[in-house]
Amino acid sequence: MEKLQVYSRLSRYVQLIRLLSPNAKLFLIAMGLQGLGSGIWGVIFYLYLNLPEVGFEPNFIGNMFTASGIATGLVALPAGLLCERIGPKKGLMIGFMANLANLVQIIVLQPSALLLASLASGLIGTVSWVAYAPFMMENSRQEERTYLFSLNWALMIIMGVLGSYLGGVMPDLVNGFMGLPTGLSGSAAGYRISLAVSIALMLSAVFPVLLIKEKERLRKQRMVDLLSLRNIKSPRVIIKFMIPTAIIGFGAGFIVPLFNVFFKRRWLATSEQVGTMSALSNITLGIGVLVAPALSKRLGKAKSVALCEYISMPFIMFTTLAPNLTMATLSFVSRTALMNMAGPIGTTLQMELVTETERATTNGLMVMADNIPRAVTASISGVMMTGNDFITPFLFTTFTYFIASTVYYMFFRNAEAQAAAKANAGKVT
Repeated sequence: MEKLQVYSRLSRYVQLIRLLSPNAKLFLIAMGLQGLGSGIWGVIFYLYLNLPEVGFEPNFIGNMFTASGIATGLVALPAGLLCERIGPKKGLMIGFMANLANLVQIIVLQPSALLLASLASGLIGTVSWVAYAPFMMENSRQEERTYLFSLNWALMIIMGVLGSYLGGVMPDLVNGFMGLPTGLSGSAAGYRISLAVSIALMLSAVFPVLLIKEKERLRKQRMVDLLSLRNIKSPRVIIKFMIPTAIIGFGAGFIVPLFNVFFKRRWLATSEQVGTMSALSNITLGIGVLVAPALSKRLGKAKSVALCEYISMPFIMFTTLAPNLTMATLSFVSRTALMNMAGPIGTTLQMELVTETERATTNGLMVMADNIPRAVTASISGVMMTGNDFITPFLFTTFTYFIASTVYYMFFRNAEAQAAAKANAGKVT
């Protein structure tokens, strides 16, 4: 019976992929390239900065993330308004070009230049970030929407798995080929070449986006209306989404940006081991994301999100309290999958509960609510980990996740039923 259910779900996904619009398929290709490149970058960039040859400590790395996160948070709302004005296709293209700023981060190893490049990358990249969800809403039907959101996440994750693995092994392979040192104190040359490959992959995502034929917008919104936020029709709903998002961001900042550095300093993990861990977590997350729509159908979107987040919490603390690297890895993989598998469901619910004219603005506000608190706590955690405190950051994260999940469930447990009732009432003549 279980095999039949799995086969049925896979068949459903294959059928939906065939029915997707050409725009949606091109979008998925672009996101796959982004996932592959960002998988390589995400595994090794902070490890590269922490190499003895490069010489940056976790406190500076935390400050870099803070600079990027604050920039992302501050520009998220203007980026959302810009996407409402120019459309999601142009927003995607602008955001993908942010990867040019990453070149500076692997060539110029001056603290001020690194911080400025991180700031620029966050500022420009946010435009594509807030354009994703509105683009998928515009290029999907209601019956396939949750699956498209989940499929996009799954594709990003699958390509991220490959990228994570490549990122873990490429520096040593390149260094070995050139006869340079490998391992924990490997040469920075292999890391630079690997990071350059990741940038090239992420920039190549521009080409499928260029082929997208954007639909004619119903009404090009006036900039004066956007700047005055007149396009916002659902302020109470948006604020309710922002509150738990901000609390999650506050907690995540303590551990998520520095996970790779944590495993290197706490468990002496090599770049290859970190890459393997990241790949394993992405594989598990990919499976979870594909299952998430079925969970959403059974429990509802809000309950599914809250349940996944609650179950992830014990694994947060066990990641740092585990007796060895193997157990810590299993805990890390479980936490990552459970905490993030319902992400597409939550995003779909957000987009469904707001109007078309405010979707990009809403997404921008969510990015702002998540990134500013996350940026602040990343610097605090960087100082803690520089002092080899690996308990307090995880404790703060667990506590804040519990509060955020509870608030989210209280706010939205009846949201779908109320939205359905309102839609049905609107049909009565």
